[in-house]
Amino acid sequence: MNFEFLYPQAFWLLLPVALVVAVKNYRQSNSSLIASHLEKALKLQSDSKKSAQFWLTLLCLVLITAIAGPSFETQTRPAFQSSSARVLVLDMSRSVYANDIKPSRLAQIKYKAQDLLPLITDGQTGLVAYAGDAYTLSPLTTDSATLGNLITNLSPEIMPFQGARADLAVKQAIDMMKQAGLSSGEIILFSDDLGQGELKAIEAMLSGHSWKLSVLAFGTTGGAPIALPDGSLLTDKSGNTVVAKTHFTNLEQAAKVGRGHYTTYRSDNQDISSLIKTSDVTANLKKEGEQSVDIRVNNGYWLLPLVLVLLLPLFRKGVVFCSPLLAILFGFNSNSAEASIIDSAFNNQNQLGYHAFQDKDYESAKNLFSNKQWLAAAQYENGDYQQAIDNLQGESDISALYNLGNAYAQHGELEKAADMYQQVLNQQPNHADAKFNLNLVKDAMKQQQQQQQQQQQQQQQQQQQQQQQQQQQQQQQQQQQQQQQQQQQQQQQQNGGNGAKTSQQQSQSNANSSSKENSSGETAKPDSERTKNNSQPEHSDNNKEPRNQQAKQPQEKDNTTKASTEKSASASSGEQQSQASEEQKQAQLAKETTQQNVDPDLRKLEQIESVRDPSYLLRAQMLLQSKNKEVPTSTGKDW
Repeated sequence: MNFEFLYPQAFWLLLPVALVVAVKNYRQSNSSLIASHLEKALKLQSDSKKSAQFWLTLLCLVLITAIAGPSFETQTRPAFQSSSARVLVLDMSRSVYANDIKPSRLAQIKYKAQDLLPLITDGQTGLVAYAGDAYTLSPLTTDSATLGNLITNLSPEIMPFQGARADLAVKQAIDMMKQAGLSSGEIILFSDDLGQGELKAIEAMLSGHSWKLSVLAFGTTGGAPIALPDGSLLTDKSGNTVVAKTHFTNLEQAAKVGRGHYTTYRSDNQDISSLIKTSDVTANLKKEGEQSVDIRVNNGYWLLPLVLVLLLPLFRKGVVFCSPLLAILFGFNSNSAEASIIDSAFNNQNQLGYHAFQDKDYESAKNLFSNKQWLAAAQYENGDYQQAIDNLQGESDISALYNLGNAYAQHGELEKAADMYQQVLNQQPNHADAKFNLNLVKDAMKQQQQQQQQQQQQQQQQQQQQQQQQQQQQQQQQQQQQQQQQQQQQQQQQNGGNGAKTSQQQSQSNANSSSKENSSGETAKPDSERTKNNSQPEHSDNNKEPRNQQAKQPQEKDNTTKASTEKSASASSGEQQSQASEEQKQAQLAKETTQQNVDPDLRKLEQIESVRDPSYLLRAQMLLQSKNKEVPTSTGKDW
């Protein structure tokens, strides 16, 4: 049996006890005016005081020993782990490219998700990204660093399907937790919009189940155009620029249906802290295989009966039972619930809300305040700007108008915010904060106008470029048509010329044959024929006719071969022109292949760099998942 003290540092408390006893004995020995032997004889010293001092000293010694935690046994317990789970669902539709919050919705979604990970101290966390479909990027894990790296490399560019299907993402998160053997868990949705169809599908999945859905909304009601990575603005099928607006009501309704917490984006971390504070996922415990741990048992409680026995002599008559001892015994066991009961007995709801507001517990404060202005202030600090606006509307005092202007400004309604600040200045021209905020709002409005003008100019430039491209295409088509017409005319002319030549050749051959039959030696002959006639003997007229026919046959053969060669030449000329473009393409391909043959190492380096890109790996992972799933139905919205 191994004996040890679990908290040996508690024995340092013996030093002040020993010091107090020594000082008291020293004072008693030096303060007496009568000799000690006479004092003993007169019995002036009270035995009760000595006994009280002894019992108090012994009581302190036993208490300190109990606090030190004496332990002489161990207990074997199975190892457990927390089975609470949450899944982060990130919106990667193209609408997150909008920059109505700086630098963009995409950047802020990734920042907030990464800020949330270090605050998760128990349970497991998964990661799902969605656009036109939902994909599991990480199963449930306790490795926050890996999740942070995955979030860093996310973007709408790598999503296999464009669109916005938050309902499929919620379903994917629920399936992930079910596969882990869980029947409850929390889904935290980071999104900038939610359609009516998505909301209905989410309501159907969450109703009647123990899944919890919390929402962190991004964007503004005014919205902003979607600036793509290549610098162009996203347009719809009609060529109009798409403006991504956030429908906060649908996102808030989804959180209500999911019995979760709803908050909007804030520049500080109040939105993230409110999500963590309201996270009430039950930390269920699950046994970890056959592992076990040995825990030392604190046996100090066995000394409590001895403490009670030592307290009994202090209740005798003449013994002062001092209140500091009571404070030592019972002061450390105060219950926070008792303090809250006392507070509720002496403070009203607004005072309790004010204390919570001072402690920066804005979620509790807004549930306690009954005063509209204080309630609006708590909602404003908690990021619920729309609710703060609703509570402040109709108020006419300066502070309410000023706070209403702040709420409008944070909500993105700059014109209404400027109007509120102007009303404050009309009532109190020297209101410095209103002046400062009014100037800020005006500057922001000017920036928005400049951005809108730039966007309009970009749209005009894009339209002009599109028109120029269309004109160039039309000109190219016209040139191609003219070339085709010219080719057809050339072919017709060649065919007509060949026919005329063949007819002339036939007429000439007929004339030659007739002239040869009528006159045998009058026509001029070539030198070769003359030599042949001179060398050969003269024959009869009957032998001349077959000779003329034999001369006629080679001439006709020559004419037919000439006509066939000219026809083939005209046909080949048309084929050569049609094959010219194909030869150019083949030449380009040949150049590319030669370049590839010349630079094989460069090709290998490019392949290696693409494989090393984490976003490339994420896209490959999502493409593999998409092969095993059906193609999602389009909602008509591809951003």
